[in-house]
Amino acid sequence: MVRHGVVVLGTLVVGLVALSEGRASLHHPEAPMAIPVSEKGVPEALPFEEFGRRRLVLLNAGNPKWPLENTDPRDPTKKIRTDRGVVKDRIDKRLALRNRSELDSVALAVDWLRYGQAAEATSALRDQRREFLPNITHAHIEATQGNWDRAFQFLDIANEERPPKEIPGLKPQELAWQLKLNTGPLLKLVRLRMGEARGDKPAPENELPDAIFPVNFANTVDGALAPAERAKLPPDALATVQQLVLWFPHDPRLYWLLGELYAAKGDFIAARKIMDECVGTFTYSNRKVLMQHREAVTKVADTKGPASDDPLFVQPDDTPVPAPPLSLGTVWIYFGVVGVVALFAAVRALLRLRKSNDAPGVRPSR
Repeated sequence: MVRHGVVVLGTLVVGLVALSEGRASLHHPEAPMAIPVSEKGVPEALPFEEFGRRRLVLLNAGNPKWPLENTDPRDPTKKIRTDRGVVKDRIDKRLALRNRSELDSVALAVDWLRYGQAAEATSALRDQRREFLPNITHAHIEATQGNWDRAFQFLDIANEERPPKEIPGLKPQELAWQLKLNTGPLLKLVRLRMGEARGDKPAPENELPDAIFPVNFANTVDGALAPAERAKLPPDALATVQQLVLWFPHDPRLYWLLGELYAAKGDFIAARKIMDECVGTFTYSNRKVLMQHREAVTKVADTKGPASDDPLFVQPDDTPVPAPPLSLGTVWIYFGVVGVVALFAAVRALLRLRKSNDAPGVRPSR
C-alpha cells in the first residue's frame, strides 16, 4: 500500500512540476505542395529526395506527352493513374460541378495550370477577380506565361486583400509563412523579372541566378559561395527557394538558384544534380557562371557527401525552449509531498515492529 501510495504521489508531483512549466500563394486544397513549417513558425526545408519527388510529380502532371495511366507493375491486368491522370481526374470532377465555390474555382484553375493549360486556368477564374485566393492564383498564371507586368498587378492586388484566416490543407503557421513570401521573396522575384522584361535583362551568357537575396553568386570558392557572401543568406533561404521552385517547377533559373544554395550549404551532390539538369534538360549550357560553378562543384561532389545540418540554414530561434526554473511554491509542494510519504512510511514501520514484538513466544531483547 505504501509503495502504491508513493507511485501515486510521485506521479502527482511530476504532474505538478510539469504544470508549473508550463500569405498562401498557389494553393490547392488536395495537393498544396507546401514546405512544412514548425509550430514556432519556422520553415523546414524538405530533404532533397522528397523535394525532388514532389517536383517530379508536378513536371509529370504538366508534360503533355505523359500518359494518363500505366499498367500496374503489381498486376498487369490493371491500370493505375499517373501523376498527370490524377490531375486530370480532379479537373473533370470540378468541371462537373454546377455551382462551384470560390475554393473549387481556384482549385480548378491550379489544376489546369499544373496540367499545362494556362488559358483554361484563366477561364476557370473568369468571374473571380476579387478576394485574395483568386488574385494570387491569377498572379501565378500570368507569371508562368512570362507576363510579369500582369503578374505584378495581380500580386499587388492580392497583397492588399484581406487573406483568409484559414485555408483547407494548410496549417496556420504554413499559411502565415506563405503570406510572408508573397510580400517578400515572391514579390521581389516578380519585380526583378518585370524589370528584365522591360529591357534590363542581361545577355544569356552573362546571366546570374535571380537576385532574391543580397549576395553575389559570382563570388565563390571551390564552387560554393565565398564566406562573406554566404553570411548574407537568411536562415530560411533553402526553404524559401524550394517553395518558389514548387510554385514554378519549370523555371530553370530558379532551379539554378536552388543548386547554388545547396552548394553554399555544402551539399555538393545535390548541387551537382541540379546543375546537371539545368545544363542538360533546360539547355542552360550557355550560362558562363553556371558552367564554371558546375565544373567546380563536380570536382568536390565525390569527396564531400551530403552536408550535415548547417547552422546557417537553421533559424536561430528554432531551438528547444528550456524548462523554466521551478517556482518556490512548486518546491514547497514537492518537499511537502515527500515529507508526507516519509512520515507515512515511518508510521507503517513502527506498527510492523510493535506487531512483531507483541507476537506469542517473542521476548524483547535486553
